[in-house]
Amino acid sequence: MSGSKSYAVCRNVCLFALWSATAFTSAFVPQNVLLARQRGHTFSRIEERLESQRVSASTSIAMADGDESESKSDPATPEEGFVLRKSRLVWLTGFEDLRVYDHGGFVEAFTRAIGNGETNELIIPVFAIDPEVHLRSQSASSLKRLHKSLTALEKEIESLSLPSLLSNLVVRMGPASTILPSLAKETNAVACHVVEDDVVNSMRTAQQSTCTALDEMGVEVHRWSNRLRPSVPWSSEEMPSFFPAYCEIADALPVVAPDNGKIIHDIRAKNAEMGGDSTLIRSEGIPSVGELLSIAESVTPSTVLEARSQKYVDTTEPFETVITEKWSTERGAKKALKEYCQTGNDEFTDKYFVASDAANKGSQSKKSLYAMSIARLLKSAPSANEALALREGPTRTFSSALNLGVVSARDVVDAARNRSPVTPPVLLWDSKIKKKNIGDNNRAGLSPSDSSLWGRSSEGSLSDVIEWREWFHLLAERSLALQEIDQPATSGGEKTGMTNENNKDKDPDPRESGTVNYWRWKGQHLVRYLTFPAGKDYDAQDEESRDPAILLVHGFAASAEQWERLVYSLRQQRIESTGGKDTTPPVYAVDLLGFGHSEKPGLSYTQYLWESQIIDFATEVMEAVPMVMVGNSIGGGLSAGAAASLGKKICRGLVLLNTAGLLLDPDTYDGYKSPVDSDTDIYIDFSSHTEAAINGNPEEVYNTVPLFGNKALDLFGSAIVGLIYPQIEERLSLIYGNRIENADPAVVYAIQQSALHPGSSNVIGSGQKLAPNRPLNEVLMGVGEEDGEKGFPTLVVVGLDDRVSSPAAAKIRAETFSRLERLNPDTVTLEKIADAGHCPHDEAPDKIANAMLKWFASSSYSGESIAETQMEKEC
Repeated sequence: MSGSKSYAVCRNVCLFALWSATAFTSAFVPQNVLLARQRGHTFSRIEERLESQRVSASTSIAMADGDESESKSDPATPEEGFVLRKSRLVWLTGFEDLRVYDHGGFVEAFTRAIGNGETNELIIPVFAIDPEVHLRSQSASSLKRLHKSLTALEKEIESLSLPSLLSNLVVRMGPASTILPSLAKETNAVACHVVEDDVVNSMRTAQQSTCTALDEMGVEVHRWSNRLRPSVPWSSEEMPSFFPAYCEIADALPVVAPDNGKIIHDIRAKNAEMGGDSTLIRSEGIPSVGELLSIAESVTPSTVLEARSQKYVDTTEPFETVITEKWSTERGAKKALKEYCQTGNDEFTDKYFVASDAANKGSQSKKSLYAMSIARLLKSAPSANEALALREGPTRTFSSALNLGVVSARDVVDAARNRSPVTPPVLLWDSKIKKKNIGDNNRAGLSPSDSSLWGRSSEGSLSDVIEWREWFHLLAERSLALQEIDQPATSGGEKTGMTNENNKDKDPDPRESGTVNYWRWKGQHLVRYLTFPAGKDYDAQDEESRDPAILLVHGFAASAEQWERLVYSLRQQRIESTGGKDTTPPVYAVDLLGFGHSEKPGLSYTQYLWESQIIDFATEVMEAVPMVMVGNSIGGGLSAGAAASLGKKICRGLVLLNTAGLLLDPDTYDGYKSPVDSDTDIYIDFSSHTEAAINGNPEEVYNTVPLFGNKALDLFGSAIVGLIYPQIEERLSLIYGNRIENADPAVVYAIQQSALHPGSSNVIGSGQKLAPNRPLNEVLMGVGEEDGEKGFPTLVVVGLDDRVSSPAAAKIRAETFSRLERLNPDTVTLEKIADAGHCPHDEAPDKIANAMLKWFASSSYSGESIAETQMEKEC
């Protein structure tokens, strides 16, 4: 079909027909032909969007009345004599790349396209909305921020006014591995520029499969990086695994200066001289927020949707509305960065982080325990900067923007180093360190190893947000690089050289190493988790016979790695008890934020932050499959709280191992007693501790540290780390006193490594900010459950030789749980282990595995009452 004939046909049909045409003339359309481009066009159902990708316009053109007409030309083989213009795709993934400036993909594409003085290559920015990657099981907040970022980016690209060189933003719905090759074929693409692989599995897989497909069809793939120091003298798997060792090298390396827009400015000037019509590529347009939410709902499992309807399950983060509306676009983030540098951390934080915004008042979100726990800190504080963590203002302002990529890490670091007023050092040795680091690109003398004992400057706080984030991303890349070459990818595995293959016959201390994965909580903070596969015979069982999945939650200062011995014992005992069949359910072990290899962002840590993380992990990663949660120490109390929010359809039971958490005397416990407000003498009428918490615990006001504020909390945390670190090996030997050989180099190394991660001091100091605890008496019964419902099936294990709380305290704790068991015999089972301590799952894994398997088979877990079981026996 000739160009004139194609135009004659398309002129008489609707815009949808024009977009559906894949004859080569519909790939490039001059501006004066498409007088009205409907950017908002989108299908209301995902099936229609995906179907539009499968329909080949080389075989049909969708007519306005629904009829089809055969097309006689193939876009891949233009008519004789016609030379199809070449193009370069800039693939925007939504991972650190939704901007125009300081964007490695755009810079390289522009440079290569005009580097030889010719302008015959068109640059095509493209975003493939992959429902499985961008939408499935994602929160409404994440989708709103994605929409806002894409909409702003589309306008920014149009505003560049590069008519003959840069096309419109092309947005299509479907897997990138299908969209990108198809678009490359349509537009005669010679290259694709895309950011380096993410560490989150879904995006990483999409990037790798798409790049492979493009490479196989002859399209050059150019990867670019957002890393601060691409000149590091190591490959990912060879990077130092201890932060101080990393800093010894990184401190001396230059940070790449951001592109300040000069390249685009020069190109715009040159392009203006050349003129020419702009070129538009077929785009489905950016769906509205409502459409994104609707499509997301259609691809999200019903179990997740049902879970999110629970009364207390909302995990909306503090300041969600402010972050989304103000800082989710390139211009918004840059404006915030400029204001922060001009006013400083304290004034900026006081202006934007107030109690009402922490609670997201006026938004459509339900109340969130997490958000209200932060609103509580602010409600009575003299100012936000005195209540929040030292780096909390810049952390909350820029974390989402950095991960979406509406602002670059290099730009933020440059602002901290060179565009902020330099704060004089408080202490003499800080001055010496600064002078050593000052350079042409570092006026403030900042470095990754900076560690101030008293407070942190505005520019230092901003730099820390980026440097800490950079470290944890590189650490994640290191773990995945090792795993991909079949080397141990966990801290302990690296220390011992252990993999499942070389450890399976070892005795007497076998472990099962899990697969390392990463997830980005709230689209902002990296969280490591380990997965252990279901047994080979698990799926062969009747669905009703299968045990639910298991989620393991570690205690304070520990990590997901501490569960490897228990997983091994569970699997082996299961095989032995079933005559050789492996019916082990899938097992997940997660690093809580601030521990293990998860990030330690400069936030205020409360129990409701961690509970929210567990809830989101259960819904976004595990997708609300039925499960049993197993928690040790603080992980036990957090698991109980998260279970109460998720409800019994998802959490089928709890295993609490030397659990933390408030347990009141079951014999006298009579629920929540509403206090009288001391200021107003008004009776505060709440029906439960949970209801009080979700209203910000007004009965217990938070008091900031007098005179010294948050500086004292960080100093306290630093002192604890400094005191404990040299004693880690000795203390672990004491804690594991009944089986001291289990306090081996793997356990020691993992805890030592985590203790030296940046941000540890703040995590410890945040202990002063914990909200009033909901008692286990309440949460184990299931908050929000219907009247008359039983509580959660719960196995409580107490290692009586607990040398963290003391054996005497462990004995008292066991006696209290014994009374709870007596009052709730149908749901609570107590197991006391004399020769185990605070971490019984790692000290006596065989005994814990045995107790769990017996409990799974018991009437307490199955839900049958003891009376019913006795009646059946008598019959």
